[in-house]
Amino acid sequence: MRTFLLIFFTCLAAGTVAQKTLKSLTLIDKTVFATVDRPGDLYIVSKGGRIQKFNVDGTLISEYKTGPAPTLFDARDGARLFAYFRDDQYYAYLNPSFDVTAKHAIDPALTIKPWLVCASGDHNIWILDGEDKSIKRINNTTSGVDVDIRLDFSDKFRLTYMREYQGFLFLLDLDEGIRIFSNMGKPLMTLGYPGLASFNFFGEELYYVVGNNLRLFNLFTAHTREIPLAKGGEFVLMTDVRLFSVLGNKAEILTFTP
Repeated sequence: MRTFLLIFFTCLAAGTVAQKTLKSLTLIDKTVFATVDRPGDLYIVSKGGRIQKFNVDGTLISEYKTGPAPTLFDARDGARLFAYFRDDQYYAYLNPSFDVTAKHAIDPALTIKPWLVCASGDHNIWILDGEDKSIKRINNTTSGVDVDIRLDFSDKFRLTYMREYQGFLFLLDLDEGIRIFSNMGKPLMTLGYPGLASFNFFGEELYYVVGNNLRLFNLFTAHTREIPLAKGGEFVLMTDVRLFSVLGNKAEILTFTP
């Protein structure tokens, strides 16, 4: 038993020590959202509406500062970024230099109170309607509704993020955690905990912070593993070679091996 515990804690210590800070960034404003794209670059969305893109070494690559902060931002594969603006009721696709390549108004005939909007595949979208508490998948080719499901949400309706990934739909609910749905809108399970600030994906795994650990859940096998963190944060993001920890107007870039 003592041998097992010694090996266990040695592994935890080794995993933490491997996370060495390479660079610390002081950002211009408070961070309201942070994410990474598939190639591993970091995106910071500030309270004032600026979006900054940093490479794996913390070098600023490009910047967006022409309008208010998006309600929802998804870096996706890094080539075609997605942003939704609730106040102005439109969503847009941006290129890696943050130039708007397409802009679409939300059709009021399809939804009453669009609360969150996210991309579905390359051309379609999901809409979370805050009026009737439903999720709808909109087919932009036919201008029709492929999925329309009313859901049992909290009366507070504190839903802050939505994303499609690997054929599933994920909603961040501040009262429940991460709510997972099939591509037909069927509720499957809830992970995480009330008040969870963020989640993200690494390959086939969904991950989020639990205490001083990063918890990873395999979407297809349900296998769960944890990685101890040398540095926590409101947003903790992992790639093949880096760990990004973001809190307030500070970001830490650490070496990392998954």
